Amino acid sequence: MRGNGLRFRFGRHLVSVCALIMAMASARAESAVLFWNAETNRAIQQTSMDPFMATRALALESIAVLDTLRSAADRPGFLVRLPAPAGVSPMVAADAAAHTMLVYLFPARRAALDAVFIRSLAAYPADDARARAETFGTAIARAIIAIRDRDGWDRTGTVITGNAPGQWRPTPPRFLPPLDPQWAALTPFTLRFQGQFRPAAPPAPGTAAFGSALALTASIGGAHSRSRTADQTQAAHYWSDAIGTYAPAGHWNAIAADALRARTQDPMRQATVLAALNIAVADAAIAMADAKYTFTVWRPITAIREGDANFLAQPDWTRLLETPNHPSYLSGHSVFSGAAATVLTAEFGSMGFQAGSASTPGITRRFASFDQAAEEVADSRLWGGIHYKFDNDNGLATGRAVGKWALDVFRHPEGHRAPMIILDAAAMAGLAIDADAPVQAVEVSLDGMPAVTVRVDADGHFTLPTCSKGRHTMAVTARDANGQIATASTTVNGG
Repeated sequence: MRGNGLRFRFGRHLVSVCALIMAMASARAESAVLFWNAETNRAIQQTSMDPFMATRALALESIAVLDTLRSAADRPGFLVRLPAPAGVSPMVAADAAAHTMLVYLFPARRAALDAVFIRSLAAYPADDARARAETFGTAIARAIIAIRDRDGWDRTGTVITGNAPGQWRPTPPRFLPPLDPQWAALTPFTLRFQGQFRPAAPPAPGTAAFGSALALTASIGGAHSRSRTADQTQAAHYWSDAIGTYAPAGHWNAIAADALRARTQDPMRQATVLAALNIAVADAAIAMADAKYTFTVWRPITAIREGDANFLAQPDWTRLLETPNHPSYLSGHSVFSGAAATVLTAEFGSMGFQAGSASTPGITRRFASFDQAAEEVADSRLWGGIHYKFDNDNGLATGRAVGKWALDVFRHPEGHRAPMIILDAAAMAGLAIDADAPVQAVEVSLDGMPAVTVRVDADGHFTLPTCSKGRHTMAVTARDANGQIATASTTVNGG
């Protein structure tokens, strides 16, 4: 049973099996969205997924659930809208969509996810209606996977490193290569381009501003700092969210889930808030990676040990937290948190809350608002000795700008997206998907000849026309109900 389970008082009354099943199904429907969100966090932790990948995982799972619920309610989705079977169970469909997405994201956990999926359907009779709902949810998740599988998540990125002052290079003790440099080129969810909110360059080495920032980190962020308070030390560990925890995005999801659990049992509302949060944080990760791998600023541990024109080298200095293996500017935690706090404040207002952390089991911290929590996150990276203050301040500002933008696009998607076309030349097939209304047909032109109309099935799939031997160019056009047009082309081998 999900959430906190069900508690029944039988007293002198008998509860029929039918009533019990109905009660189980009802309670399950209220907590299904939060359940799969928690399963995503659990998978992030158990597979030691890195913070960049975690943002994408949470965004895709959230979108799969939201677009399934919206399609079932005959409403536009964020990425995909498909026609729902008559009388479809939204929760069964959402279960299937989330399960399909998590198997894609965490293939090594398939057996565990299959078992969870089976348990999630226990309250529903194994009949044709359930099977139709499962098929429907699976189709939506697969369409989203087809759209995002080529977003660049698995490409190989390159980073130029060196020993020049200010230039990032691998840091002790493990001297790991840069993490996920390809994220700087990842296809955004709402941003127009990766560097849309790229900040100004940070203070240059040798300047007074850089020397001051370096001295501050050296003083308060050292492993045995006398200027850092016990509470600041606790906060640094609490917000560390290193690989092997929920990661920063997952930490904010746990905070959001607690807020939702206390305020609404409406699955659509829960799914909407989580999708808005995770889309914003996913784009914040892209904006942050763009800055990191554009400016490639050296980490404090390197600068402090080597020294600067305005700072005497401290070769034996070490930090409180282990330095992550990517450049310093911007602070990722700060960007994530600026975006998350912006979305959650817009959704819940300026509310106080308390929360735990997978990084410090048993420790609960209290906050007056989401913004105050985000500011503590930013400060915690300074207290941990792994960032400069300008990393954190500009990171918060960038995250807030991304969060505001992403939330606006999420709430007002009209005009932001035309239909999407994915072509598979080897299979002579394609997928035409729209977030506002199902695409019913596409037009295909062979080598510039007049176009022919090709039917698209209920799941968005279509077959390319056969052609004679040799190489040919096929141009495909899709038009949605609002008149927006998408085009794509591919080269095929006929015969």
